[in-house]
Amino acid sequence: MNTNNISDLDRIPVKHLVSKRDIGIEAFELENGNLMLEATLLDPYHLIRFNMHIEPQSKLIVHAKSEFANNPHGQCPIVSIKAAMLIGLKIERGIVKEVTHRIGGSDGCVHLRELILETINFAATTLIGYDQGLGLMNRSFNMLNETQRYDLSKEMLKDTCHIYKAKE
Repeated sequence: MNTNNISDLDRIPVKHLVSKRDIGIEAFELENGNLMLEATLLDPYHLIRFNMHIEPQSKLIVHAKSEFANNPHGQCPIVSIKAAMLIGLKIERGIVKEVTHRIGGSDGCVHLRELILETINFAATTLIGYDQGLGLMNRSFNMLNETQRYDLSKEMLKDTCHIYKAKE
């Protein structure tokens, strides 16, 4: 019986942390103007690192490398070489399907695929406004009002969420 006027659904249940997974991604502009992303996936069984370079004008991946620093099975690091299969891909529509094909499945690694896809999503965000001369994740873009940011990003983000849903 509830005597505190707080429903049982609003109570914070007693909980015990059983596991945690963190994905961290940092973006850097290199001397040559390329975008470099360094990403890690960390959980109790894995520490996977991923490094990717993108040429911003063409949006082409020009470097990709992964490393399994901690893994549950001795054979896990074998798939780290698959990261190089991303070189030459363009950050554009369809890349998720292509990454899944190249990195996932029974010959790949679901965790490496997850890390790469998160990194690519972040890369796409970092590249918004680049073609309009605003640079990589430029402060100028962030200072624009909401309508201006939307107008600059609507084609790149078309159909990625309810905000950018294509008008029918």
